[in-house]
Amino acid sequence: MPKISVVVPTYNAQKYIVETLQSLQRQDADFELLVLDDASTDATLDLVRGLNDSRIRVFALEHNQGRPANANRAFNLCRGEYIARIDHDDIAEPDRLRKQSVFLDAHPDITVVGTQIRHFDEDHFTSDFPLDDANIKARFTVGGAYLANPSTMFRREFVQQHGIRYDPNLDIVDDLGFWFDCMLHGARFANLPEALTLYRVHSGMTSLNLDSAKLYEAKIRLYARMLPAFYPRMTGHDVANINKLYAHPIEIEMSMDDVLALHRSVGVALSEIDLRWGADPAQLEGGLLGMLGHRMNLRNQKHPRSEEDLHRCNVALWEGLESRGIPWKSYQE
Repeated sequence: MPKISVVVPTYNAQKYIVETLQSLQRQDADFELLVLDDASTDATLDLVRGLNDSRIRVFALEHNQGRPANANRAFNLCRGEYIARIDHDDIAEPDRLRKQSVFLDAHPDITVVGTQIRHFDEDHFTSDFPLDDANIKARFTVGGAYLANPSTMFRREFVQQHGIRYDPNLDIVDDLGFWFDCMLHGARFANLPEALTLYRVHSGMTSLNLDSAKLYEAKIRLYARMLPAFYPRMTGHDVANINKLYAHPIEIEMSMDDVLALHRSVGVALSEIDLRWGADPAQLEGGLLGMLGHRMNLRNQKHPRSEEDLHRCNVALWEGLESRGIPWKSYQE
């Protein structure tokens, strides 16, 4: 059996799929390559089969099921000890699979390891994702810069044992939902410091063609579960208030009553942080306060708050925090 199962979900990927698969064929590792095609209507399957590589296993659907459901098929099809992910338009550096598998071999306490990513094509940027479990988990609450899904490798036995799958109801943020569920079952995370995955930025990519309404709906579903896990004093009302921080585009037309309610809910959240997940508490505090500050800075540009209103906001934040006995002055904006 192969050491690694590389999973490549595809849908109408003829433009880039050969380059992606060729980057995997060059890997210095023991692997199989699963192409999970979601009923493509272009030449994707012909191109994949044309590579004539015995390591490539093709599983094609007759009817489109959507990205999460398509990716979920992999868990019962993979044979490797480790599962590696990559998108059909990205590139793996030649030593990516070897370095990740060696890391997991050497760190049995780590469940998931990602890499830094380097943007190419229409953008040039190299990530600086945190390397350690505590900071990766804390980044979950801000919804970015934790790890890159197409750069990851993880233990197949862990996800099978706990029955963890991508949630089709989360659609656009199904990857974060997957990692959150892994965390709830005891997973620990890491990122390698090297950019071993090349992330293609182009006009047709999913992240540049998002339906903002669907994205927000998915985030509301996910953060309704996630926020109370990290901040256990939150009520449903507090979750609803803080969920507004994830809106895209950010809503700045808030009444002063809503602004005060948001500050109070952030205070409630910060009044207790659940440490059992291993997330860095300072980062959990800073991330939530940073999101609040960003939202208020945008609102202030159009509706500047008076000194009195600023004081009322600080008092509202303190009212939420008071059960922890934190001086409100330390949280002034």
